[in-house]
Amino acid sequence: MINLSPSKINTYKQCPFKYKCEIDTELRKKYRRETPPLVFGNLVHACLNDLYKRTQKEDRSLQRLRDLFEQKFKANLTKHIDIFGSQENIISYVEKAKKMFKNYAESDFFEQEPMLTEEFPKCLINENIELRGKFDRVDFNKNKLTLIDYKTGKFREDEADKFQVNLYELLLSRYLPEYTVEEKILYYLDDNKTIRFPSEKDSLSETEGKLISIANKIDNDKELLPTQNNLCRYCDYKVICPAFK
Repeated sequence: MINLSPSKINTYKQCPFKYKCEIDTELRKKYRRETPPLVFGNLVHACLNDLYKRTQKEDRSLQRLRDLFEQKFKANLTKHIDIFGSQENIISYVEKAKKMFKNYAESDFFEQEPMLTEEFPKCLINENIELRGKFDRVDFNKNKLTLIDYKTGKFREDEADKFQVNLYELLLSRYLPEYTVEEKILYYLDDNKTIRFPSEKDSLSETEGKLISIANKIDNDKELLPTQNNLCRYCDYKVICPAFK
C-alpha cells in the first residue's frame, strides 16, 4: 500500500528524487534542514490552530495571536535563533507575523467558530492507496462544510494550490461522509486575499481519478530521477542529487 498526503504528492510532482529522499527516514534526517520560510509558516499555522483549539472564545484577540507566536518562538529559542539567523531577520519575520495576524483578525474568518477535527485524519481510497493530511480549518453551517486552507506565501492563482485543496476535500468527504463540502477557500494571509471556488458535482470523482493516476505513477516509478526546476537551489538534497554531480 502507498501512503500519500497532499504535500507528498506536491513534492513528487516537483521532483521525484526529492520525494525519494523525503520518504527515506535516514536521508531525511541527515540532509533535511529547516528553513526560515518553512519554520515561520509552521509557527503561524500553529498559532491559528491554537487560537481555536486551546483558547476560550472570550480570550481570542489579535493580541492573543501575537502572544502565541512569541510563546512558540521562545519555547525553542536557541533553535529558532539558529534557523532565522540575524536579529534583523528575526525582526523582519516578527513584523510579517504581526501583519498576517492583523489581516486575519480583520477578516470574516476570525469570529466564526471552526469545527474541531482529528489532527491527522486518513482514509482508504482503494485497497492500494491511503490518503492522509491535516485540515487547516473546516467551518460548519447547516449541514454544509467550508474547507479553508491557510497560505503564508505570496498570493498566486496556482493549479498546485487548487489541486491540494481538492485533495483535502476528497479526504474530508471520506472522513465526514454525512456532510457535503459547499465551498473551498485558499486564504493568503500576507496579502489578505482569498480564492473561493464551489464544490462542483463531479469534482470529487475527478480528484480521485487524478489521485489514483498519480499514485500509480509513483508506485511504478522505480528510478525516481530528479527533475531540475527553479527550486533546486533551495533543495536540501542538492548535495546528493544526480543532476548536480
